[in-house]
Amino acid sequence: MLNTLIQYEDSTITHTIPNLIELVYSKTSQSFQLTTLADRNVLPYYDIDSASEALYIILNPIKEEDL
Repeated sequence: MLNTLIQYEDSTITHTIPNLIELVYSKTSQSFQLTTLADRNVLPYYDIDSASEALYIILNPIKEEDL
């Protein structure tokens, strides 16, 4: 998914997980822009590895019983 955003950087593609996040690639800043929908906070990630890690953490939250 992240590679696709880079490949089509001249297009505006938004990946949305309803009530959770929006993810786009900004050609201008050459970064992935991850917006948390609960608070509309925009977080930039400048490489695929850091964007992947952020997505993993958001999609797989640690539950208290796992601690």
